[in-house]
Amino acid sequence: MSSVQDLENDKTFFMKEYKSLIKELEQKNGIEEKAEINFMDLSKVAEYLNTAKPQSHMRNHKFALLEYLTDLKSLSENKNATEIDFLTLKKNKLNSVTHFVNIKNGFSIRNNLIHSYALIGIIIDIILSISGFAKNYFYIPIFMLIFLIIGTIKHKKAKSENKILEL
Repeated sequence: MSSVQDLENDKTFFMKEYKSLIKELEQKNGIEEKAEINFMDLSKVAEYLNTAKPQSHMRNHKFALLEYLTDLKSLSENKNATEIDFLTLKKNKLNSVTHFVNIKNGFSIRNNLIHSYALIGIIIDIILSISGFAKNYFYIPIFMLIFLIIGTIKHKKAKSENKILEL
């Protein structure tokens, strides 16, 4: 039976493979720092991918995560690997997974959510200031404050659901 069929037929196959790769990687000292990842946060993503529905949509992301860990293991064994190699691997293999869980499923990377909303508010306030509408409310950055509050609320919600990642 191929690994594709295993992954489709048995939800525990993914977690067994994931945990065995993580266990091997944790035994290597300093791999988290070199790869600039957090295995606890990666475990949150793996648990989510294993339980989310429909599983047919998660399959590619599961494969990408396992492929990243496998490549990370082989890269960590390479004595000539540089920090750029680790970052390139992360960008090429892991970013699609983290982007998927961030955008589609309510995860947040540290404080990026708050900063994104504040930036939207600042842009709106600048446009209103240039156009002259901001003089009606004494050039107070109202939209920046509103979007900052929205970002803070969404960040707190993600934090309470344990969906803050440091990847």
